[in-house]
Amino acid sequence: MPNSKFQIPNSSHGFSLLELIIYLALFSGFVLGLVYFTLSINNSRSKTYVAQEVHANARIALDIISQRIRSSTGIDAGPPPSVFGSHPGRITLDFSGIDSTKDPTVIDLDANGVLQIKEGLANAVALTSDKVRVTSLIFTNVTATSTRENIRINMTLEYNNTSGDPTFSYIKAFTTAVSVRQ
Repeated sequence: MPNSKFQIPNSSHGFSLLELIIYLALFSGFVLGLVYFTLSINNSRSKTYVAQEVHANARIALDIISQRIRSSTGIDAGPPPSVFGSHPGRITLDFSGIDSTKDPTVIDLDANGVLQIKEGLANAVALTSDKVRVTSLIFTNVTATSTRENIRINMTLEYNNTSGDPTFSYIKAFTTAVSVRQ
């Protein structure tokens, strides 16, 4: 005869339909939140990459241009203040008496918006990667009454967005000024 004090309670019932719906809703909400968070992180990473690519290209190009202008003996320019000739996106540097292999040095854009430098008889070398393009390049002679030539460089770079995705759109303008050492 079984003793009623030692009976195992009946635990054969499962979840009710209402409990199951609540658990599924909570789990779905958690999964959707995790997916949204992951996509948001990926989107932010892509935007950061695009901005860093534009800034890195601009920094390298401006450093090289500034170094070449500083080390040149002169610039092919019109009277100050002026934008250089009919090609505001081109500057010709004079290295006569310093390094004949660099004379003349021409900095300009190619047809695809790649910034390039051509020193002497050497072939042109790209200063920017194919991931960006220069949409505006203006060299301005801002020499005042000093004997040193001063050049302002205005340059706008854009990430080369081939996909059309707005995540990969980034445009930034850069301006600096450089003096020729004499």
